[in-house]
Amino acid sequence: MKTKLKAVLFDMGSTLLEFENSTWDVLGRICAEKGYEFLKQKKVNLPDFENFYKMLSDEFLKAQALVEEDLKEFKFENVVWNFFKLLNLPTSDGLYDSFLKVYYEPITDQLTLIDGAEKVLRYFKDKNLKIGLVSNTIFPERFHLMELKRFGLYPYLDNHLFSSAVGVRKPHSKIFLKALNELGVNSEEAVFVGDRLIEDVGGAQKVGMKGILRYHEGRDYSAPISPDAQIDHLKELPEVVLRLFTN
Repeated sequence: MKTKLKAVLFDMGSTLLEFENSTWDVLGRICAEKGYEFLKQKKVNLPDFENFYKMLSDEFLKAQALVEEDLKEFKFENVVWNFFKLLNLPTSDGLYDSFLKVYYEPITDQLTLIDGAEKVLRYFKDKNLKIGLVSNTIFPERFHLMELKRFGLYPYLDNHLFSSAVGVRKPHSKIFLKALNELGVNSEEAVFVGDRLIEDVGGAQKVGMKGILRYHEGRDYSAPISPDAQIDHLKELPEVVLRLFTN
């Protein structure tokens, strides 16, 4: 007997929302410049910008190295906290919280909705399927929830998990299994859609879900992982999902 589909889970970045309208290297520098100008306006003692930028970048690199070792996610807030301590900046007078928001503004300002995202979520919701979201991110959950609400996607989600809140990142099985548990479905009753082969497709398949690759130009797809299906546009997804669970 063919397994009945009960849930469709999505990645967020480059699947539902496009964060990479600029490269992360370019965005990182712009964010640092915004943060630097904000702190200068507050009359705090700072090194010149290039040293400021290098010190902040080094903190991110140190945190990233740990992630690559064991898939434990690091938090943007912790990196900035350590950076503030390094510069002997106060963290209890609102300066730290304000810096977090100012730094992130260039990222969210250039964010766009992937064509067809709202329509495909509405399609699956109308089919009475559970809809989940599992995203790798270092940024606070509250930032992304505001973005999902801004673009009208939030009402369709039955659950949402961000690696910064869970503590591990895809392809770690824990984050997928937690999502399935919260949705109340078994892995064979769900499909995952994402733009990365290892993190999204491989991670989902490892726990027993079907994995659909949403092709993104420029991604490295050389890993020996075979998606259950591949799409170039979200409008293709309903037909592809139907085929996977009826054939």
